Amino acid sequence: MGLETKTTIQVNMFGGLAITYEGKNISIGKNKTAKYIQLLEMVWLSGDAGIQKDQLTNILYDREEQSNLSNSFNNLIYQMHKQLKKSGLPDHDYIVNKDGVFFTDDQVIIESDVLRFTDNIEKARKAEDEAESIKFYKAAFEEYRAEILPELVTSEWLIIRSVKLQKMYSECVIALGTYYEKRNDYDAMYHVYKKAAELYPDDEWQIGEINALIGMEAYKDAYAVYDETVRYYTDELGVTPSNDLLECYDKMSRQITNTPGKILQIRDGILEQREAVAGADDHGAYDCSFPSFIDAYHILSRNMERSGQSVYMMLLNIVDYEGKRITNAAKLETRAKLLQEAISLTLRQGDTYCKYSASQFLLLLVGTNKESCKTVYRRVLNKFKLLAGPRTELEYSVVSLADLPNRLAEAE
Repeated sequence: MGLETKTTIQVNMFGGLAITYEGKNISIGKNKTAKYIQLLEMVWLSGDAGIQKDQLTNILYDREEQSNLSNSFNNLIYQMHKQLKKSGLPDHDYIVNKDGVFFTDDQVIIESDVLRFTDNIEKARKAEDEAESIKFYKAAFEEYRAEILPELVTSEWLIIRSVKLQKMYSECVIALGTYYEKRNDYDAMYHVYKKAAELYPDDEWQIGEINALIGMEAYKDAYAVYDETVRYYTDELGVTPSNDLLECYDKMSRQITNTPGKILQIRDGILEQREAVAGADDHGAYDCSFPSFIDAYHILSRNMERSGQSVYMMLLNIVDYEGKRITNAAKLETRAKLLQEAISLTLRQGDTYCKYSASQFLLLLVGTNKESCKTVYRRVLNKFKLLAGPRTELEYSVVSLADLPNRLAEAE
């Protein structure tokens, strides 16, 4: 048959399976996790290389007892053809077996976003110059809109493929981000990292996003992204910001310090930020992010000797009634929010605190002593028990800032 008789269908898999034929959306079944659909997806994803029948059956019937595996597989092929015919697609085999290897039917052209993505990545790697390489990376970047086939997120075969594609996407983001940064094209750089951060917020693409905003001198927006990222890492993931993110904060601070004629803008930004973080009662302790807590720590350390005021740092750790770590994430998140409320209601206006991890809070207590710290702990614990119930418990430890090694002098 000639090329003109072939059937071309669009198959998109980033963000979920979507099939289009002659401009119409095609449904090949309501259950997108059905085995016959997975069979089609695996063959389509294999491209020109094809996929072994044994590999298909091992994946599709993994851990399932089958008295006659060959029969089950043949029935699956029959079910697939039946559903494809019902869908309104032209009558073809769609997948064919050639010596134990399954390929897409020669009479069917599959235009797949995943195959275009991987093809562009390979072309970018083989390109002879940077301009050509970036052209292919751009094309790949546009194709990758979301995780591949999220409806099959727990399937082992897909997890392996998804991880490989995500690594390719990371390669693409780094190549484009670096390219735009070298050319001071901060707007393009920002959009690359912003999209990546939205898709994979745990991978710290926000650092590139922040650096692009700094390059555009959009400091207010950079701080907003930074603050949102820190709070996400602390509140949602229960981890402290990485050193790279903290260095990003230092870079922002230096850039603003070295930019003349911005004082009124900075003042307005501070006032806006102050209004954003102020609660109904603006006379309590200051709740801040961990990097801001570090700044407060350094400022108070420098001022201690001159003012004669003592400052203690306290660590509060949420535990269960037996003093053990709470492993239930939902329970821990609820108790952390209640502890935050208890701290806010208990501490004074001159004190500062932050969430350090999923189960820990740091406090800076100004003008107090070690015995008074014990009193503060008891007050917070009592308020915490009142809010969360009598079986809630806290561990605490304190240290005077005067007893900590002064590393500031070493850094200067």
